[in-house]
Amino acid sequence: MADNGSTRIAVLTPTTENNTYWPQVYEVLDAVAEDLGIELLRFEFDVRDRYAKATDGERILRTTPDLDGGILSVAFGQTEPLLLVMEERSVPVIIQGPLFESELPNLGTSPRNTFQSWIGYVYQDEEKKGYLLGKTLIEKAVAEGLFASDGHLHVAGIGGDATWFGSALRARGLERAVEEEPRARLLQVVPTQWTPAEGREKAALLLQRYPETTVIWAASDQLAIGAAEGIAGTGNRAGTDILVGGLDLSKAGLEAVVAGTLAATTSGSLLSYATILIYLYDYIHGYDFTETAGTDIRFHTYTATGENAREFLSVYRDIREIDFQRYSRVYHPEQVSDGDTLEAKWDLILP
Repeated sequence: MADNGSTRIAVLTPTTENNTYWPQVYEVLDAVAEDLGIELLRFEFDVRDRYAKATDGERILRTTPDLDGGILSVAFGQTEPLLLVMEERSVPVIIQGPLFESELPNLGTSPRNTFQSWIGYVYQDEEKKGYLLGKTLIEKAVAEGLFASDGHLHVAGIGGDATWFGSALRARGLERAVEEEPRARLLQVVPTQWTPAEGREKAALLLQRYPETTVIWAASDQLAIGAAEGIAGTGNRAGTDILVGGLDLSKAGLEAVVAGTLAATTSGSLLSYATILIYLYDYIHGYDFTETAGTDIRFHTYTATGENAREFLSVYRDIREIDFQRYSRVYHPEQVSDGDTLEAKWDLILP
């Protein structure tokens, strides 16, 4: 039943220099595409130029021939122009958010209202992610007695790009985690553009400014890994003197957790991207995922620590061993139960 490459799906994503996250997302998408016979068209945009992303995205979506579907990872509040192109072409698209709240009225609030081609909205709970990472780091620091001389736990944050709505949500989650621990104090959250070099630089500057900091929360794994390197340059030990964690659940982050450099990494699973691609593929071929998933889909959030990071890594490393046809209704029309989804697979592996 494979299409042998006849189903052409464009994927638009943001990226940064030396990004460790999106390349592995494409590893997952490539594995799904290979199993289902999808021709995957990749388009990446530098996060430093938000308007170029919208302009180039419009051009790509308008001029790419024989386009059957699209997955748009939007980060800068430029969603409407992209959707207008897909609506003109009657090409179904799934948007990965979070969307800016100010965008929603013009988009019809949710899929299939104003834009019929917008068939699904998938997102992670960014505030919850920031909260769970913060709570995990704070609880571990309290348990290990990493208090400053004033009896408080000094916490600092290395945030993401301030122009992305999700960055503020992640930082808000950290603030909530700190508020729940009376002995914790949030000293500062500094913005970045996601690069590992900034992680190194910001960690060193924060420790110079707040030398008794023992928890550094980072808005991505690559920032966290950079922060750990910056900590080492100050004579402290990441994972012992100062606890560091990131938000991605990436392979690089998980390997750092196993090595003890990072204390935790929190995010949705990379298999959520496989789910998105399968949902879109099935929709193109006449099987609407709304029967079981609806149109607004929030993926689960997981936290990996030293206790379970190896289990996450084993799935990522064996991604090519997964038979993704099993999760497609094109190949299994009778499959309508949520019990057969990839998210359920994660829940079975990592209860």
